[in-house]
Amino acid sequence: MTEVKFDWESGIKEVCLKLQDKKRIGIQVPEGLKPRAHQIVERVRELTGAKIVLWGEPTYGACDLADRPLEEIGADALIHMGHLPMPYHSEFYAVPTYFVPVRHTGELNLNEEGISKIKDILPTKIGIVTTAQHLHMIDEVGKELEKSGFDTSVTTGGPRLAAAGQLLGCNSSAARKLNVDGYLYIGTGLFHPLTVALSTGKKVACIDPHNGEVIEADAKPFLKQRYAAISVAKDARRWAVLFSSQIGQKRIDLADKIADLLTSDGREAMLIGSIHQSHDQLLGMGIEAAVITACPRLAIEDGPTWPIPLLTVPEVQILMGKREAEPYPFDEFA
Repeated sequence: MTEVKFDWESGIKEVCLKLQDKKRIGIQVPEGLKPRAHQIVERVRELTGAKIVLWGEPTYGACDLADRPLEEIGADALIHMGHLPMPYHSEFYAVPTYFVPVRHTGELNLNEEGISKIKDILPTKIGIVTTAQHLHMIDEVGKELEKSGFDTSVTTGGPRLAAAGQLLGCNSSAARKLNVDGYLYIGTGLFHPLTVALSTGKKVACIDPHNGEVIEADAKPFLKQRYAAISVAKDARRWAVLFSSQIGQKRIDLADKIADLLTSDGREAMLIGSIHQSHDQLLGMGIEAAVITACPRLAIEDGPTWPIPLLTVPEVQILMGKREAEPYPFDEFA
C-alpha cells in the first residue's frame, strides 16, 4: 500500500509565530486529520503556551468556520487546518483566523500507463484542476502531459478561490473559465471532480498522485439520482427550506425566494436554519420534501440516503417549471 505523506507542521510553526500573545486558541481539523488532532493540539500548545480548544463539530471547508462560536467562549484566534481561505470572507471573521494548508509531500506518480489511461478518457485540449493539498503539482503534471501531446491550461476561478486551478465541492469556476474539451483532476476520491463533471457536462479524468491510478469521474449515476429525486418530489406538499448560519454557506435571501416560489404554487414551505443540516432535524414535522440552500453537495452525496426527496435550488426551479432540466444545472456558489 502506498504511503500517503502530508506536511502540516511547517504551516503550524509559521502561524504560531504570529500567535505568541494569544491566551486561548481554537483549532479546526477536517476528518482526514482527526488521527493527528492530538499531535496538532500539543504542538500548538508547545509553540504558543496558550490554552487550546479543539472544535468538535465536523469541518467541511473554509466555508465552515468556527470563529463565531469560539469567540463566544473567549478564544482570541482560530487555526483552520487543511483548506485555503475564501478571500471575500476575510473581513467577516469574528476572531483572527489563520489557515494552515496541508500539503502532499510525496512524489508525483504519473507513469506511462497512467498517461495512456488519461488519453483513453480525454481529448488533447484539457484543463487541470485540484484541491489545496496538491496545487503545487499542477505545473509538473502539465509539463509531463504536454510531452505526450496534450494541450493543458490552468486559470484562476472566482472570489471563493485562493489559487489558480483550485477546485471546491461547490465551485468549479477554475474549470469553467477554460476553453477546453475536458479536464484532469489531481487528487483522491470523486467528491471534487464530480463538481466539474456536473457543472460542465464534459469528461473528467482523475489521477491519484499517491499511486498513479487513473479513473473517470462519471456523472451519469448521480444525474439519474438527481432527476429521480425531482420526480419523486413533484407531489410533495409540505416542504422544508434549509439554510445555514455559516457565513460561507448562508443564502437567506435565496431561501426566502425559494419559500415564496413554493407557496405561490400552493405548497407549504417552512424555513429551517442550522449550522449543519440533517434529516433528523425534520422528524415529527410532517415534512414531505426539502430543498437545501446551504451546501448543495448535501443533496448530491447524502440525499439518496434520506427518506424524503432532498433537492438543490435549481432542481426545485426545474420542478416549478422555472428552469430547463437539461443540461443539468449544478448549484454553484459564486
